[in-house]
Amino acid sequence: MGASRGGARRRWPGLATVLGCCLGVLVPTVTATPQRPTSLRFVVVTPRSVRLGKPVPMTLRLTNASKRKVDLYVLGRSITFDIIVAGPDGRVVWRRLEGASSQQILQVKTLASGETLELKDVWTQRTNAGGTVSPGVYTVQGVLPTDAAPLQTPPVRLRITRD
Repeated sequence: MGASRGGARRRWPGLATVLGCCLGVLVPTVTATPQRPTSLRFVVVTPRSVRLGKPVPMTLRLTNASKRKVDLYVLGRSITFDIIVAGPDGRVVWRRLEGASSQQILQVKTLASGETLELKDVWTQRTNAGGTVSPGVYTVQGVLPTDAAPLQTPPVRLRITRD
């Protein structure tokens, strides 16, 4: 959109992303660019493959990779987090927080050096509309809303098989 000094091009976020952050709403997208401070390692852990119709355990792991404690400002009395599953066509089929209201309470979570925070849930292979998913390769990404931009895990692939 605009150019900065030195002729380098700068990418501006879309309006939906900007408004989503301002309003405290998570925009349902799966992005390949994780957003996190370098002192934090944020990943989503799922099985690589699961049989059709079986529950899928999912864990978000946020690790303080620095040598000092890190204060993280997160939402909710119990920490609010989202997991987004996109189908083979890239469209979001399930979001953990779809239709949920979250408490806009800000809490400070302190992570000691090397400490890991785990947030867990199980996906039942149902879409947000209540339908069942088909076999195929899905993309899973975790999102942790904070007082600033949400932290996002790198996306991982999940294969759903008939076998």
